Amino acid sequence: MDVDLFLWNSLIAILAVTLFCVLARLQQTLLLIVVLALTLFSAINFFALSAPDSKDTMGFVKLMFLLPIGLGPLLTFGLLSPSIQQRYLREFTLYINFAVTANIVIMIFTPDGDTYRGLLSRLVCLALALCLVGEMAKVKFQTTFYDQGLFLFRSSPLAWIFIHAPYRLSLVSLPVFDTSHYLLLEPLSLLTMLTLYRLQDRRHPISYYFGFADTLAVSTLTMLSHFPIPPPFLVKGPSLGSPSQDLLDLILVPIQIVVLGMALWIVVVNRRKSCDSHRS
Repeated sequence: MDVDLFLWNSLIAILAVTLFCVLARLQQTLLLIVVLALTLFSAINFFALSAPDSKDTMGFVKLMFLLPIGLGPLLTFGLLSPSIQQRYLREFTLYINFAVTANIVIMIFTPDGDTYRGLLSRLVCLALALCLVGEMAKVKFQTTFYDQGLFLFRSSPLAWIFIHAPYRLSLVSLPVFDTSHYLLLEPLSLLTMLTLYRLQDRRHPISYYFGFADTLAVSTLTMLSHFPIPPPFLVKGPSLGSPSQDLLDLILVPIQIVVLGMALWIVVVNRRKSCDSHRS
């Protein structure tokens, strides 16, 4: 990994996520226009390829899930009138609940790259999905609402957010991912959550902002990974060797075991609370 190139990509990622975050709070219409423009540009670029390979196809499909299917609806629904939002909030919430759960569950099928952490991540992924569904059940699956046009998701408590972060760090370390493009994903997601929380004057629990913040960060970094912005200078900096897969397993598998244990503990606690509430 070239250090200068990594620092350049990191700077672009920070600036892009910051811009999207500010637009999400102050100019959602403009941000929606940007999302639609990026979607159109991605589609034109993909269909212009004479013979797209599997990597091109998967990259395009991922962008479509993140931009017009993921971030786009969150922005569009927030721009509707309050009366229309109220009328269709139930259906929109069903869509969001399904999309959020499916987005986690589908990671079970990530190629493990013949690594132990890749195999273990499937169990962690399933445990996190069960944990999330349990949190949704606590609010009778009424998980979403809007305040001042900003999307809020109430079923990802801080405990879940903090165990999700090391899980995804382990996931993006797998060979199938270009890890250098996603090293800042977790800190940017958490910082965006904090920024939205502050921009809205702390009107709601900070965890309510994570769903939208994470969607912004993931969409931005994926777009930059698909269409990287080259540096305006010749890259001649020092290079850092990538750690071996065995070393990454040695470091990350113990972390995954802790995350798995914590996720299962939350599942059990939620289950006990659910049973107690039914008895009472």
